[in-house]
Amino acid sequence: PVIGMGGISTASDAIEFILAGASAIQVGTANFIDPQVTVKIIEGIEDYMNRHKVSNITDLVGAMELR
Repeated sequence: PVIGMGGISTASDAIEFILAGASAIQVGTANFIDPQVTVKIIEGIEDYMNRHKVSNITDLVGAMELR
């Protein structure tokens, strides 16, 4: 499995890693700045999935297409 880590502090960061192929992400230093950051990231991912009508996060893993 690919794990995305390094610089993840927003839902957008996490989604970029997931779309690039990460099946898991790790949030580190951002937790020291904002202890609620993980909850905010999860909520942001859920919002993204709802807006894009994605029902299962595994459908996002590796879904990025280069053109």
